[in-house]
Amino acid sequence: MIQTHENVFDRLWLSEVCDTLLNKEAWYANNVANRNTWPYGNDGTHRLLGINFFLRRNENHILTSSSNTKLTNDLVNAFDYIKNALGLDLLLQEISANLQFMGMNGTTHIDGKDNEQAFILMLCDETLPKDIGGEFYHKPSNKKIKFKHGKLMHMTASDEHLANAFNKPIPRMSIKWVGRERT
Repeated sequence: MIQTHENVFDRLWLSEVCDTLLNKEAWYANNVANRNTWPYGNDGTHRLLGINFFLRRNENHILTSSSNTKLTNDLVNAFDYIKNALGLDLLLQEISANLQFMGMNGTTHIDGKDNEQAFILMLCDETLPKDIGGEFYHKPSNKKIKFKHGKLMHMTASDEHLANAFNKPIPRMSIKWVGRERT
């Protein structure tokens, strides 16, 4: 099951987030999908440029890697808005961002467990031409979702999916929130 939501966030806020991500954040090729080695998880199916804003290791241990506390706090507050708007009781597990350029298509992967929900926000900083690509593919439903700036997707975190880059040299970004169902 995948749901899409539009007009969740103000356009101004989306523009501010894009500007911050592109001009004030450091990106590293450390986002490894389908990690298959231990202990560092450096090997998998592909790498994208990534930032981890929030990663809960356990109830009391939370890692943050961005030095931008304002953006991190804004993204935590955005998660609270999403879960409250959808009437969900979730504990935040992760907030991360991806950056893709032309040729950096993803491969199918999962973002979490069956008892977790994932929310993925599509972002770009430009007006896009038609037929730009950048589709999101949700494997369980065999559904391709056309890229639209500000579109929010909601799915079970264990659903296999992938995101394609644009077919022009324009940066495609996404922000991912993962929340665990409280029991």
